[in-house]
Amino acid sequence: MKTHDYTKHATEYSELGIEGTFYLGFRDVPNLVKKYVKGTQALDYGCGPGRSTRFLRSLGFDVIGVDISSDMLTEVRKKDEQGTYQQIESGVLPFEDSSFDLIFSSFVFLEIAAMIEIEKILSEFKRVLKPSGHIIILTSSMEGYKGDWVSVSYDFPENKRQFESGETVKLLFRGTNVILYDYYWTDQDYRDAFTKIHLRLLELHNPIGYDEDKIQWREESQKSPYSIYVLTKM
Repeated sequence: MKTHDYTKHATEYSELGIEGTFYLGFRDVPNLVKKYVKGTQALDYGCGPGRSTRFLRSLGFDVIGVDISSDMLTEVRKKDEQGTYQQIESGVLPFEDSSFDLIFSSFVFLEIAAMIEIEKILSEFKRVLKPSGHIIILTSSMEGYKGDWVSVSYDFPENKRQFESGETVKLLFRGTNVILYDYYWTDQDYRDAFTKIHLRLLELHNPIGYDEDKIQWREESQKSPYSIYVLTKM
């Protein structure tokens, strides 16, 4: 079973914007960037169809988007001919040590089947990060798979259970035919990986929906579907 069949869904996935529940994932990133990040050189790891790369560019970064999916990169080049994108192997970055002020990765680690692979990616992040640089990781929270969200549904019979680390969770992007299977990783799984790679956790931010967002939230206003980790080198 392909957990994320981007050959099949690349075009549909590329049409998803930063709206609905996804807006909540990105809404507070500019403030986190302002709080922590100095410099303009950024890497968007797992850029997919480029929405996160364009988002970083709108914040003033000189950004490179990288992804393992050739199908996704085909789609992104249709939408952003001026952007800089490269295909990579998972956890292998073709950049010199200490190259980036910011490494941003959104909705990537939940696609990775083994914690050892996550550790490999984090190790590469650390290598190409400048000594004063920062990493921002946006991923699903532990409550993310239990909520009733605006943009994502987890309402499948196979999800009616307690998940263990590394198990798959079925989801549907509302308004599309895109069904994916994320991997469930706990907050402690991430923290253990950060410690093992000698990355220091500066902040864990769990955004919730506000009335002023002008979105008719479901459970987003009560609990957070996302975890945003801000890291630096030890």
